[in-house]
Amino acid sequence: MAEVKARANPGSLIQLDQCRQCGGIWCDKWELFPVATEEADRLDPVNQDLLREAFRRPQKALYCPRCADELRVCADPVLPKDIQLWRCRHCDGIWLNRGQFQRYKNYQTNTRAAKMAEERIVAKLPEVYAKPESWVVTGTKGIYAYPRGEEEDAELAGKSMGDGAKVVLQTLLRMILGI
Repeated sequence: MAEVKARANPGSLIQLDQCRQCGGIWCDKWELFPVATEEADRLDPVNQDLLREAFRRPQKALYCPRCADELRVCADPVLPKDIQLWRCRHCDGIWLNRGQFQRYKNYQTNTRAAKMAEERIVAKLPEVYAKPESWVVTGTKGIYAYPRGEEEDAELAGKSMGDGAKVVLQTLLRMILGI
């Protein structure tokens, strides 16, 4: 494994390990997520010649380079099926075969872009909520549109006290009877 440095989003460098033979990348715990997306182009370039050749991965188990525990395929339902991460259960490191690092970083970038679009929409919401008349629908008895009177509050308080006493009595009875 060759040690490679990658820029991370907060402005720091992270040391990753890359296999000299296959180009796969090993990320220790928490190293995969902050690596800048542009680093995927540098560390995991597409090799057209290798893509044209048929390659069969040997049917052998993969082992963690840190603790030698067997790696398992990470079955995260959020990730697309074309992204396959191998995870060590002991040290939480992640192995990415050639091409997987770039796929993951592209997925991460697209997800962030989608969330940023949602945040822009949410940023406009305070304008709508600044005017209560814009969100009160006539004819409904919403909590904000029509506050309850004191009689209704007293009735609800009495009802909840009666329900609470009932639960306490049931619990005591069950303890005494051993049910």
